[in-house]
Amino acid sequence: MSKYHNSLGLHDLMFKRIFSSHNALISSAICDSFVLYKRISEQYVNKDILEYIRTLIPEVIVRKTRIEIEDKGCLKSVLQWFKKDFMQWVPRDQKCESCNLLMSFHSVKGNSWKVRNTERYKCNNCHSVQTFPRYGNIQRIAETRTGRCSEWSMLFGAMLNSMSIKTRIVHDYLDHCWNESLINGKWMHVDSTLDYPISFDHPYYYEQNWGKKYRYVLAFSSNILEDVTTRYTQQWDIVQQRRKNSPKSIEEYAANYSKI
Repeated sequence: MSKYHNSLGLHDLMFKRIFSSHNALISSAICDSFVLYKRISEQYVNKDILEYIRTLIPEVIVRKTRIEIEDKGCLKSVLQWFKKDFMQWVPRDQKCESCNLLMSFHSVKGNSWKVRNTERYKCNNCHSVQTFPRYGNIQRIAETRTGRCSEWSMLFGAMLNSMSIKTRIVHDYLDHCWNESLINGKWMHVDSTLDYPISFDHPYYYEQNWGKKYRYVLAFSSNILEDVTTRYTQQWDIVQQRRKNSPKSIEEYAANYSKI
């Protein structure tokens, strides 16, 4: 596994300006994702944010989780509570609450990582409108309790960190993200969007069941970016070939990011 260390405390605008001269190699989407996950990781070690997030978790869940980690090395209770009782999933195909018809979709890009973009849904029959802001601010996600895999993993990672379970966010640079938690000295796959027990320590699930064709899977911490692709594939030779054939290598993004 390769690690890419980066310095802390630089402004997002400076980050984008530095990469502006490399437009032929680096897409704005990749730049935006690096900024986003860096900011998420910083929130994972922010005392004030974690204290607030901790108040949202029932004490009985905290106690059960501590016992489960000690006895079985798992996160069953908190995963089940988060999925079944706390969060709500936002479907990509929204239906009008009045007409029960599919709504038209429009996305407006946000001005910063705090509000990445806003999805706007409109009913062509009754003209009602629904909006779904895609927050990067963990406290705002906690207030809405809604989202898809990114919001779920951003918030769930904060919840685990608030219970002193060291957790980071992972992205496959395809269409999914999840968490990894340090359990008994080992980084473990954790996906709050899945049903238990698949949601814990099933790293090959996506490749085996969703047909994932990885090039890179990256794990973000507040001060380290780590390539963890080998942890999620049983087809490493094929993944390496994909990397060779890829016109744009994320290694280039990571190598430049480490210099920021």
